[in-house]
Amino acid sequence: MSSAQERRNRQNVFTLIGALLASFGIVLVIVVISIRPNPTSRAEVDWHSVHNDAPNSVLLVDPTFAASDGDWWAYRAGRNPEWYIGFVTPTSGFVVVHEFLADVSPEVAEVLDDVTASPIVIDGSMWTRYDRSELENPGNYRHVYEITLPSGGILIVSGTAAVSEIELVASLALESVNVQVTGEG
Repeated sequence: MSSAQERRNRQNVFTLIGALLASFGIVLVIVVISIRPNPTSRAEVDWHSVHNDAPNSVLLVDPTFAASDGDWWAYRAGRNPEWYIGFVTPTSGFVVVHEFLADVSPEVAEVLDDVTASPIVIDGSMWTRYDRSELENPGNYRHVYEITLPSGGILIVSGTAAVSEIELVASLALESVNVQVTGEG
């Protein structure tokens, strides 16, 4: 191979390496200046506003947390099919409130059929507890609490959070509907 051919071959290698470095540099600049979402941001929903805008809101639970309860926030609230609030707990657990104005939806009723119910008293009110934590895949219904409301509706509080957090939501939810029905507060 002649020296001219060797020089051209070296130039092709240097040109290729230069092009790769330039491409890498461009990608690096794009990554550095790209706007990325803040991973700590959360899509909070003001469940009190959603509650107040709902028809028959006086019949729907609207739990209120005290500052001492920690940083609770809702990621979803609305009619699903009747009333639903999904909470994230201060310990990043999950608690959901389902309120049915009449019968429980077939999907939720089916979940409750696979375990034995046991009575439990939370703040003086008798609830039915379903412990699904021993099931292979309990989903978001690891611990389920059910009570019949004064209006005749059914309140179900469930989740994957610690039992104490689920029971706190159950207590506050029941308290909120009792206060609304009696006109206190």
